[in-house]
Amino acid sequence: MGRLFLIVFWLLIMLAPLTVMAGSIGFSGDWRYQKWSSELEKSWSFRENYSLNFRRELTDTMSLAGSGRYAKQRTPDRTLQQISPTLTFSLNNDLFSFNLSGTSNRRIDSDGPDYTTNTWDATLYSNWGEKWPAIRLAYGRSYNYDDQHPHQVDNRSNHRDLTLNYSLFIFDLYYSYRDSKDEDLVSDSTTWSYDQFGKVEANKSLFNNRLSLSASQQFSYNRTETETKARGGVALVPVPVAMGYSGVDDSPDSGTLASNSALVDGDRFTSAGVEIGNTDDQNLGLETDYKEVNLVYVYTVDDVTSSWVSQFKWDLYKSNDGNDWDLVSSSLSFSYNHTMRRFEVKFPNVSAKYVKLYVAQNPGSGDVYVTEMEAYHEIQTGQGKVTTISRFRSYRTDFNLGWRPWDKVSLSCSFSRNRSMPDPGPDTTDISNSGNISWNLSRYFSPTFSVSETKNKREGEKENKGRTYSLTATSSPLATLNISGGVSRAESYEGGEKESRSDTYNLYLTALLYPDLNASLDLVRTTSKDYREGEETRSFTGKLTTTARLSPKLTLDATGEYSRTSGEETTTSKRLGLSATWRVSDILLLRTNQSWSWEEESNSYGSSYTLWMAPTSKIQFNVQYSYSSSGGGDETHTYTTFASWAISSHFSLKTNYSYQKAGDSKSWNFGVQLTARF
Repeated sequence: MGRLFLIVFWLLIMLAPLTVMAGSIGFSGDWRYQKWSSELEKSWSFRENYSLNFRRELTDTMSLAGSGRYAKQRTPDRTLQQISPTLTFSLNNDLFSFNLSGTSNRRIDSDGPDYTTNTWDATLYSNWGEKWPAIRLAYGRSYNYDDQHPHQVDNRSNHRDLTLNYSLFIFDLYYSYRDSKDEDLVSDSTTWSYDQFGKVEANKSLFNNRLSLSASQQFSYNRTETETKARGGVALVPVPVAMGYSGVDDSPDSGTLASNSALVDGDRFTSAGVEIGNTDDQNLGLETDYKEVNLVYVYTVDDVTSSWVSQFKWDLYKSNDGNDWDLVSSSLSFSYNHTMRRFEVKFPNVSAKYVKLYVAQNPGSGDVYVTEMEAYHEIQTGQGKVTTISRFRSYRTDFNLGWRPWDKVSLSCSFSRNRSMPDPGPDTTDISNSGNISWNLSRYFSPTFSVSETKNKREGEKENKGRTYSLTATSSPLATLNISGGVSRAESYEGGEKESRSDTYNLYLTALLYPDLNASLDLVRTTSKDYREGEETRSFTGKLTTTARLSPKLTLDATGEYSRTSGEETTTSKRLGLSATWRVSDILLLRTNQSWSWEEESNSYGSSYTLWMAPTSKIQFNVQYSYSSSGGGDETHTYTTFASWAISSHFSLKTNYSYQKAGDSKSWNFGVQLTARF
């Protein structure tokens, strides 16, 4: 069916323009060649992209649009192709609008399986005006599979959607419903998901807009049921993952990881940018939302040899906040599936908001890049199938008040309460309050005082609370001088006990010293105390910036920075930056940047010189040289060039070249791009 779907789409793309010759047709092509060389690698790549688009207004209310896209990327050891035809039919009148669209995406990989994804969607929504509720209905199906026998990927899904939106007097009403069915024919599992969301919002202004009130109440509900067939008395239940995370950290018991959606995007063959074979202290995290997990698959780009596999060591951590991690188990049991190119890491059942694998040991040589991660709950059962059910409910209340008793005085306050009830998982309640008062007394003095408090209570844990207080003021004593400053305090509590405190004082000035001479000064002093550890830290940062326009064509900028931090250790850093820009004429520009940095144990210097020229309206190019050196004596020289040529209204050409010498190593990069549009 997938091949028939693809053939039909390509026929539609080719024949539709011929049957509707009065419609618009567009074509574009793009060709890019890149070549690079260094002591570690020499390689090249060639990319070509083609796009054909058409649109035809069949009648005053009906239209047909489509596109066909083809992309190909070649490197010495891999060729990747992608074919994507789409077709959309639209019908619009005074009562409703209807859209029917279909897309087919074929990915052909010389170094891995080929993938095909076919989707179609139908949407119906009302156009009958604001007197009646706005209604939207949608239905769609998708198929995703590879060319392997047996399949490694074979998924089918469908969804139904309903949304209602209505405004009545001061109220705005919104409701949405969605149900979906996802079938994974490889793991013999089927997942049904049901979602509901509702919100009521009210807004009102009184007394000639001096008093404004707004309030809202919303709820959301989700029910997910997964049915997995057992094989040999074992059911492998897929665990939904909200987000993937990764990062290098030699202290795996604390610290947040950067989000990495490529780890959970379903692509098992493209690197997610995470290397574990030669990179120490790599962390791979998953957001599993308290679902039980006891098995994680870690897919790799290339097959890992058995001698390398034996040198890996994995540890498992869990966390409820993504910052504080508890060690669950070390030296985990694992194996490597050479056919599927994946590590299969097993561990005792764990239920947490986040789980992560820590690479405690690796071969230390060679690159092992990760492409994908999957989480499972492996269940031993004597039944033919296993059914798991999870639910999630949340309620949120918001209230906002704004009051302007006098023209120069304004007050505001807000309240928010959000309660989340996952099953499985602990209930969580978040409450926040804030208020501020502003007094626009005059141009010489305008103060603002603000206060806020947040509370977080997770079932079975201590309550976390945070408070902030701030007093700020602005002043313009002169037409050429602006001043702003303030003081703020932030406090955090856990279980009623103070955890930390931070006081910040800041002053910011901007001034026009002379015509065409501007200056700004930014001063910040912070004192922080950690009551749990008994540590106190003080820091000061100052930054002075000046800009001088010596002539309409010549500008000079200077920046000086100083910072000092004292605690267990004291560090000081200073930086000076200078830049000059000279627009010689409409076709020639010169720029230079110089920077010096002084730190406790090292100093550095950097400079760059740029020439930009546009001899004609269609031709532009620039040349740049940059130099950098550090206290260790390391020097880097970099030369870059770029040129572009708008050959005609249909064709354009771009090229670039760079050469770098860093110490004894040398590298270069060359690229050229040709684009055609019709």
